[in-house]
Amino acid sequence: MIRINNRFLSVLGAAAVSALLAAPPAQAKELRIMSWQGYADDDWVKEFEEKTGADVEVVFIASDDEIWAKMMGSEGKDFDIFAVNSAQLQRYIDAGLTTPIDLAAIPNQQATLPRFSNLTKVQGITRDGKVHAIPFAFDASGGLIYDKDKVQPTPTSMSILWDPKYQGKVLAYDNGEYNFSFTALVMGFPDPFNLSPEQYEQIKAKLIALKSNVLTFYTNMDDGTQIYQNNDVALIWANFGRLQVKAMEAAGANIGYIIPSEGALAWLDTWALTSGVKEKELAEQWINFLLDKKISAQMSERTGYGNTVTETDVANPDDKLIYVEPVENPTLRSDLWNEIKAAP
Repeated sequence: MIRINNRFLSVLGAAAVSALLAAPPAQAKELRIMSWQGYADDDWVKEFEEKTGADVEVVFIASDDEIWAKMMGSEGKDFDIFAVNSAQLQRYIDAGLTTPIDLAAIPNQQATLPRFSNLTKVQGITRDGKVHAIPFAFDASGGLIYDKDKVQPTPTSMSILWDPKYQGKVLAYDNGEYNFSFTALVMGFPDPFNLSPEQYEQIKAKLIALKSNVLTFYTNMDDGTQIYQNNDVALIWANFGRLQVKAMEAAGANIGYIIPSEGALAWLDTWALTSGVKEKELAEQWINFLLDKKISAQMSERTGYGNTVTETDVANPDDKLIYVEPVENPTLRSDLWNEIKAAP
C-alpha cells in the first residue's frame, strides 16, 4: 500500500504555484516589416496589433538601394516582409531572398481590381508558377504636368515637350534610364526597356533636340516645385506622378496632369516575404489586412497613389500604364545621358 504524505503534497503544491507565478508571461509574436512611408501608418499598425495580438516593428526605407543593402546584409533574416517595386523583385528572387506566398492565406487578393486579380498576368511577380509578391500600390512615373495658364488646349501627348513654342519652358527629370524609356514611347518603339543600337542613336538625337526646350533638370519633388515657382515653366515631365501634382497644388500651382496617349511609365509596389521570415502566417495576415477596402482606400487618399483594391480618382482604369521593368543596360543609358546633357 502506498502512503501519500499530505504535508509533502502541500509543499509540492505551493512550490508549483510559486513556479507558475514566477514564470515569464508568454511572449507575443513579432512581425518585422521593411516599408516605404505611407504603407504602414501608425493607425493601421495599431489596428493590426489589436486584431492579432502581435507586436509590429516597422523600419522605413528611402530608396531601392537601401532595401537591397539591408536584405543582402542580413541575407533576408532581419525582416519577415518587405515592400518592393515589381521591377526590382526579380533580383531578390534570383538571390534567394524571397519566400513564395500562400494565396489561400490572402483571400482579399481575390477581390482586387481586374487588372491585378490574375497574378499570372502581372509582370515580374511570379517564378516557376509560384507567387513571390502581392501588388499593393501603383502610380504613373511619367505623366505630364502643364501650367493651365500657359498651355491651352489641354495636351494629350508627350510630344508637346518638343514644341518650339515652349522653348526654355520645359522642366525635365534628370535620369537616363527613364528618359530613354519615355522617349522610346514617344517615338513608338514597342519595348522601351530593351532597345537596339539603332534605337539608342535615334533616341539620343531626339533627347538632344529636347534640350533646346529644357530650362533645367530636377532630381526630386521639392527641387521641381521650387524651380517651377521661381521660373517661367509651362511643362514638366512628372517623374513622381500624382504625388508630385499634390505637392505642387499644395504650393499654389495652377496645374493640370495627364497620362499621355502613348502611355506613361509606371511603378507597381508589392509586398514580398523574405527568405528569413520567422512569422510567415502573420506576414500573410498583414498583406491580407492591407488589401481590405477601407485600408487600401485610405492609402490612396493619404499618398495620392493608386491601390489595387478600389477604383479611385487617383487612377483611371483607361489610363495606359507601362510598368517599369529592368532595362537592358543601365550603365550605357547613364553614360549616354551624361553625353546628352553635355552636348551643346
